[in-house]
Amino acid sequence: MDMSISRRQLSLAALVAMATSAAPSLAVAAPSLAYAFSGKLLFGFAVTPEQLDGGLATELIERHSSVLVAENAMKPDALAGKGEGIYDFATADRVVAFAAARGIKVRGHTLLWHRQMPEWFFRDGAEEVNRATLISRIERYIADVVGHFKGRVFAWDVVNEALVADEPGTAVDAAGLRLSPLRDIVGPEFIEIAFRAAARADPGALLFYNDYETQNPRKVALISALVRHLRERGVKIDGIGHQAHCSMAHPMVHDFERAIDQYGALGLIQHITELDIALNQQLMENLVSAATPALLQRQSQRYADLVNLFLRKRDKVHALLVWGLSDANSWLTSWPMPRFEAPLLFDAQLQPKPAFEAVLRAARQAR
Repeated sequence: MDMSISRRQLSLAALVAMATSAAPSLAVAAPSLAYAFSGKLLFGFAVTPEQLDGGLATELIERHSSVLVAENAMKPDALAGKGEGIYDFATADRVVAFAAARGIKVRGHTLLWHRQMPEWFFRDGAEEVNRATLISRIERYIADVVGHFKGRVFAWDVVNEALVADEPGTAVDAAGLRLSPLRDIVGPEFIEIAFRAAARADPGALLFYNDYETQNPRKVALISALVRHLRERGVKIDGIGHQAHCSMAHPMVHDFERAIDQYGALGLIQHITELDIALNQQLMENLVSAATPALLQRQSQRYADLVNLFLRKRDKVHALLVWGLSDANSWLTSWPMPRFEAPLLFDAQLQPKPAFEAVLRAARQAR
């Protein structure tokens, strides 16, 4: 990772003034976020394997990251899409090896989710699998995957998005658990089973429950109740992952602050696992057609407000990951519908945006 003083001290304003022909060097020469966050928070990105094959994207990831997560390469359909006990670790291993060679930590995302699970998990021929068989498959899958990466992945999102609050049309049980195949076939115990299996496979890894809208007071209550229940049963759960998919208007910073303090009171480590900030006022809207200078400035202020909060709470928040490197490959350009969006720190040409400068300044000024 290039951290020469001469490059770090270049101001972003001066770099932006460079000629367009110097664009790649502008991006690479921008001061290192990993360096600015050093000793404060782990900082990094969700990455795809293709971004690690060389070129500008690879240089940016190397320069700006102290932690990485695979955007999709460690999800169950990517690792075990062909059947029980049949694994393809090649792509995920590339991500882990890339990080290890550069002293970058890796988060594992995700062991169980209601999406991107291969169909074989839930089928026994033409029939739905029975409870005992699904439990066996969960335990074997987690043992095999966490065991494969033991000592190389420092934290796992063990269960993702199992709880639902304030979502009309989404079926839930009395405890707020999403009625997914995991919940329907196994029952609420699938979460405990997953955490116990992960703890057996790598006792040294940090184990997280990861979700969106973690600042919603009703979801805070649901997550807190889940954590207390697991701990009462002697289950290892170390932390909460805040996805933090934000828009211009939501969530409010003070709601996030209150939630961080409430989870902190439970003694939980917290990671910001999937931060991005859409240019639309609300995440589900499709009303923005261009990244105007005014919108980019508003977005940069939103990034500054949130990152300043995470830095103030760094006794509780230990890592910050942005969900993607550049606007060219953000998931928000295709979800919840195809649309224009530009939610990340680098634009589609991999050049730093005002949001990059805002995050850098927040990290540098944190005391």
